[in-house]
Amino acid sequence: MRQAVMRVLISVAALALMGMGVANADISEAEKLYAAGDHEAALEQYVAIGGEGDIEATYRAAQMFESGEGTVDGEPRLERAFRWYQTAARGGHLVALKKLALMFADGRGIDEDKVQAWALLNIAAQRGDAEAAGMRDQLGNDMRPGQLAAGERRTQKLAPKYEGS
Repeated sequence: MRQAVMRVLISVAALALMGMGVANADISEAEKLYAAGDHEAALEQYVAIGGEGDIEATYRAAQMFESGEGTVDGEPRLERAFRWYQTAARGGHLVALKKLALMFADGRGIDEDKVQAWALLNIAAQRGDAEAAGMRDQLGNDMRPGQLAAGERRTQKLAPKYEGS
């Protein structure tokens, strides 16, 4: 019985490792397409890989949607960028978390919400991101005391959603 369980566990681990190899190969292919200037194909790859759970590919798709690289008309897709940054941030990507906060702070792709932006930057700062701490403090300088208190409460509520997998 114990040997059968071990064989199953080894098989599952091997399949998981093979799946990781495919994802890494796919993201490297997307990187090659991007470097070659085929941004439309690179965006398609990042979207496909990100849709399967690769957080770095999700982040890169968000960047491309934000800049408009790879979109049919070359125009930014801020609402899509917002959604992809949010997915990457919830998967634990700190840079995506900061980008998401900036979108809230500036009202790009989503309604402006300084409290939400502050809370997201606070989460990144609590995870050791010094740049996020500075951005949070800078944003906090323009907020009222009640907004800062609301930001603290929202941090507590949101932090579990942005822990990653």
